[in-house]
Amino acid sequence: MYFPKLSLALVACIAVASAAAGQEIPAAAVQKIAQERPREAEAAARAFIMLVAPDRVEGSRSLDSLKAWSLDQYWMEVAQLTVQFEMVQNLNRRDTVRAQFVARMFGLEAYARELQRAYRFANEAQRAAFRTQLETLIGGHFDIENQLRVLEIKDIERRLAEVRAETQRRIEKRAELVKWSVDGIIRDATRPQ
Repeated sequence: MYFPKLSLALVACIAVASAAAGQEIPAAAVQKIAQERPREAEAAARAFIMLVAPDRVEGSRSLDSLKAWSLDQYWMEVAQLTVQFEMVQNLNRRDTVRAQFVARMFGLEAYARELQRAYRFANEAQRAAFRTQLETLIGGHFDIENQLRVLEIKDIERRLAEVRAETQRRIEKRAELVKWSVDGIIRDATRPQ
């Protein structure tokens, strides 16, 4: 139960940083962990659940029941949580505010996956309740995505203001900057070899 659409905001927020750092694409990393099944991934996944949902003890129990139900699904969930944990840690080094938002989004995604699994075996009354819970979760996820977008807009506006100010400064000092550049070129041309 992978939620590719739920991770779009994260991808938008850290894709450039991940590429610059030479990290694996998250989907490839998830597949690798799910196939190799390293023991440390289980600990990381459980730690991440406690980080993003400390009030939800069921999250850890849900992993245990998932392990008993389907080992393959368990490892896909562990892998997903482990990769998300690493992504939040990397983002936290650069931007703690965004990392907190992303961690909250991932917590909502983990809970949504848990509800998705429960929905499969639920009766009609339970399914209606699960649907309501999912609507609330996805609404919260949407709100966090928008908060991240607002931060991105503010960053873009700040960078744009800096570029405009630098451009204006260069326009105002054009003659002086041209003179310095020409002086430097002439100085280099007349310097003894």
